[in-house]
Amino acid sequence: MQFQQYPQKRHGLSLAIAIALLGSFSAAAQPSMPDGSDPAAGAAAGGASVQGQVPTADVGAQHAQQTQSSTSSTAPIDLATIVVTANKRSELLQNVPMAVSAVSGDDLRREGANSFADYATQIPGLNLISTAAGQTQLVLRGITSGSGQANASVSTYIDDAPYGSSTVYAIGGLLTPDIDPADIERIEVLRGPQGTLYGANSLGGLVKFVTTPPDATRAYGRVTVGYDSVSGGGSGLTERAMFNVPLIEDKLALRVNAYHRDDPGYIDNVATGKSEVNEDTVSGGRAQVLWTPNDKVSVRFSALAQNLSGDGLANAGVEVDPTTLKPIYGYQKQSRAAGTGLFKVKYRLYDLSINADLGWATLVSSSSYGTQRVNQDQDVTMAYGPMLNPAFGLANGGYSISDPITLGKFTQELRLQSSTEQTLAWRAGVFYTRENTTNHQAINVFDATTGAPIDLPSLAEISIGPGIFKEWAGYADVTWHATSQLSVLVGARYTHDSTTYTQTSSGLLTGPSQFTSRSTDTPTTFLVNPSFKFNDNLMAYVRVASGFRPGGANVGVPPGLGAPATFKPDKLTSYELGFKSTLLDRSMVFDADVFYIDWSQIQLASTAGNFSFLGNGGKAKSQGVEANWKYEPLRGLVLSANASWTDATLTQDTPPGLYGYNGDRLPWVPKWNANAGVDYNFPLGGGWSGFVGGSYRYVGARMTDFLSEPGPRFTVPSYHGVDLHAGVYVGNWTIRGYVKNLTNARGITSLSSETEDPRGSPFAASYVPPRTVGVTVGLDF
Repeated sequence: MQFQQYPQKRHGLSLAIAIALLGSFSAAAQPSMPDGSDPAAGAAAGGASVQGQVPTADVGAQHAQQTQSSTSSTAPIDLATIVVTANKRSELLQNVPMAVSAVSGDDLRREGANSFADYATQIPGLNLISTAAGQTQLVLRGITSGSGQANASVSTYIDDAPYGSSTVYAIGGLLTPDIDPADIERIEVLRGPQGTLYGANSLGGLVKFVTTPPDATRAYGRVTVGYDSVSGGGSGLTERAMFNVPLIEDKLALRVNAYHRDDPGYIDNVATGKSEVNEDTVSGGRAQVLWTPNDKVSVRFSALAQNLSGDGLANAGVEVDPTTLKPIYGYQKQSRAAGTGLFKVKYRLYDLSINADLGWATLVSSSSYGTQRVNQDQDVTMAYGPMLNPAFGLANGGYSISDPITLGKFTQELRLQSSTEQTLAWRAGVFYTRENTTNHQAINVFDATTGAPIDLPSLAEISIGPGIFKEWAGYADVTWHATSQLSVLVGARYTHDSTTYTQTSSGLLTGPSQFTSRSTDTPTTFLVNPSFKFNDNLMAYVRVASGFRPGGANVGVPPGLGAPATFKPDKLTSYELGFKSTLLDRSMVFDADVFYIDWSQIQLASTAGNFSFLGNGGKAKSQGVEANWKYEPLRGLVLSANASWTDATLTQDTPPGLYGYNGDRLPWVPKWNANAGVDYNFPLGGGWSGFVGGSYRYVGARMTDFLSEPGPRFTVPSYHGVDLHAGVYVGNWTIRGYVKNLTNARGITSLSSETEDPRGSPFAASYVPPRTVGVTVGLDF
């Protein structure tokens, strides 16, 4: 039996069990510290994303003073000083020869942003497939096989530590870590494959949370409280606190932040009479210690914890008619069996980074250990009730799938890199990771009205564990600065990975079985990246890069049924041409790129002997254009816009049994995305200053998942959204207000059938949250 969330079905075991039932009754950190060699390193070391400014996280009174002085200054406006660590070196964003976007933590907090959904459209080419809080797939440049994609195509890093699963055994495609922005300095998004530097699962790109480092020069802190209310739903409270303390002046510092959010719900369950069943609670924090014994060595240790829980998040969808997409019970109403919907996830990450300037090179060590604990219980009564209730003589039987998952992941990276200023700048590194996964799924039977258990023999249980994934990799790159204008970067990475796991099955529907599977792969990725600077303000580049996702031992299929024992890595090669420009005395930046991606051996679900498994089949291409523009026509006023056009289609039919043909669009990829924004910071006099801003977003129409034959697929319409924010700084106080989704747009972010038929009604639709109004008050000290 397959237990992963493959494209045909959003809930774990349901498709495979449904197939079996039909058969049986008719006959699933590195810190943003400098490497000691880069011109931009000084800004990065201070925790600032803009040179010459204090860290973006430290606002309040300082921000008020900055705003008033900057708005009255006659100094030239400069938008080109954002520092990023996308290439694992501190560099100015406009000097990085690839498509990179950066969103500052200060902007996120000012807009009331708490999750990917709040800022995704600010990034060209980034889309989300989301069912509920904590259950989101990131898609960059159209690289996805659908909402049930078993393994992530976009990597997630926190500083220099990879986080989240690299395998199909822990629902890595859906459980993307969505970290609260309480102490985030910035979020960097790298578009296109990053296989050479970042390895597995970065074939679409990478999202990197860069945290604010401790400061050993001064003590300071911040506390904020917030309130928000959602249209047609409830209200929530947010509390955040941060303090930074030098333990040894200029040598050792501690930074601690903690937060708690009650995110309001807005969906009512008409079957049980409960309101706001999709509300959730997020709490956590991060502690960091930075030790710089001298100007050659820095040691940074951090520990992160975040918990997310909700009693109805596993059932967050609203039932709709798949043809008209009209809600059956009402826009914010669902009908789910009592006692189901629990979803809890606990993130933990511990990382240690050491930087040592050896003079002739810099040595960087990054060690991390992360855990992820998931417990969910999803209602599948609509899928199983019509078949099982008559068979067991139940009048009102309810069914759910419980699914506890554990993940432990250790990583170690060592790299040695030269100064970037020499003619041949080089870098070499080794990487190791080990994942240990357990996954146990079971079907529960209960009274659908009361939730009381019904005593029946076990229907189905599948246990995976331990599932062990190991990866060894070595990589190297060389940048030849041929002239002061022309540079050529060439790199490669060799990877050896292995998977082994034991599966045990039992129950009336699955029968007893136990077996162990193993697999190994040795993928190689490469990068060729020449760039040419016409002058200090204009650069063009070409980037040819490859990426992969690991293969593995097939899950759920007992030996002897004709299914392959393993599935292979899927791979892609990307061709990108772009330019970056700084105009009008550095008050305007404009970047654009075109890309073409050739994707092969796509990991897709197939069936054998009434069991579902992963196989390799089909090819696809994704081609597109991305553009990003920002302009500061006068001090304090910033205009911005971005847009992307993505044409992602199959270039080969899917394997037999799936409704996907040459020329069909890939699932959940809009052809058009766009975002436009305006922000204005201004002095008010008397020690006061203010800000006001807003943004408009557009997400185009999308096609749903590849379904089993005979199809067809469904079209999800486009949607628009408007967000507003405003606030004031006075003394050490900050007061902010915001409105998200001002027009109360009903954009659909996920859609799948709740029955055993992938086209059967009803479908469950997830929407962007309704209009949300909030206010926060902060005090810096």
